[in-house]
Amino acid sequence: MNKYALLINPGHNRVYYKTSQNLSALELEICSKNMECKVLEIKGEIIAGVYYLTFISENELSEKDLEIVSRLSFVFSVYKIEKINGSDFMLPVLLPNTKITDENLSGLLKYTGKTNELFTRMMLNLALCSCDNVNYENAIILDPIAGKGTTLFEAATAGINSCGIEIGDKAAAESFTYFKKYLETEKFKHNISTQKQSGENKSFTAKRYSVIFAKSKEDLKNHKEITWEMVAGNSVYADKFFKKNSFDAIVGDLPYGVQHGNVTNEKQSSLTRNPKDLVKACLPAWKTVLKPGGVIALSWNTFVFPKPQFAKIMEDEGLAVLEEGAYSQLEHRVDNAIRRDIIFAKKPN
Repeated sequence: MNKYALLINPGHNRVYYKTSQNLSALELEICSKNMECKVLEIKGEIIAGVYYLTFISENELSEKDLEIVSRLSFVFSVYKIEKINGSDFMLPVLLPNTKITDENLSGLLKYTGKTNELFTRMMLNLALCSCDNVNYENAIILDPIAGKGTTLFEAATAGINSCGIEIGDKAAAESFTYFKKYLETEKFKHNISTQKQSGENKSFTAKRYSVIFAKSKEDLKNHKEITWEMVAGNSVYADKFFKKNSFDAIVGDLPYGVQHGNVTNEKQSSLTRNPKDLVKACLPAWKTVLKPGGVIALSWNTFVFPKPQFAKIMEDEGLAVLEEGAYSQLEHRVDNAIRRDIIFAKKPN
């Protein structure tokens, strides 16, 4: 048996306060199902006055296991605990570098209603680890309510292909401009393009902002590039913007009903703050572009949309809601008006 201790990112504690430790354990529990070694006895421990998340593994962590651990949203550093001459010593474990861009890429762009980057990173991890047979190197995700692209920037940092949909062209254009400037400043090799799209008889209009980037010219030439795309359009037309079975996972943070909203109809004059309306309008299109075995992961405020109602909408659309174990324990208080949860629903093979 081998014992490991994970030191939690100080920023994670600052954001989630008392709930951070519980969410960290749940993220590890779900993601560890894809590890080669079996993970046992996940728990929090105080070691020399510092909180660590510890676990036992039947074997020493493999390279694949270490990669999964390195991607966890809360991990700051990892130690293997070994007895030497009868005393416990914490030996630092070298983690693989899975970051393609600066880890702060998604945190530098500030705007009202933005989802916290560490929470977004956790959602992305949980969604991909819940899919059938997903490889990070060729995975592609969709955020159908992308805002200014926190999910897309977290995906880019992790080397994951991503697309987003946001109804306002202003937000999409700002996100594209920000990323373009970042790639130029950091001297990433990249190609960019923009394209307009419209439906039959102009039933909808959209503008696509596309980026293909790589760490080096050789990577770009050898097709080791990463795609990033933002569509300025209505998410109800997701199946018109993208081909059927395009995405391994769909990840998004629904409007909470108290601060920011989204639009379900291009002609409506006001924003809806009720996530239920948005989901009911858009879910058929989202399901169409999701691959079989893929997962939809959506966070929302349970105060304005009870989970049983949400689950029924998903199930009525033919999706299987994941409710066992850790999936049922992710609800947490954000503030007095927001109690957030994440629903996971898988498309049958």
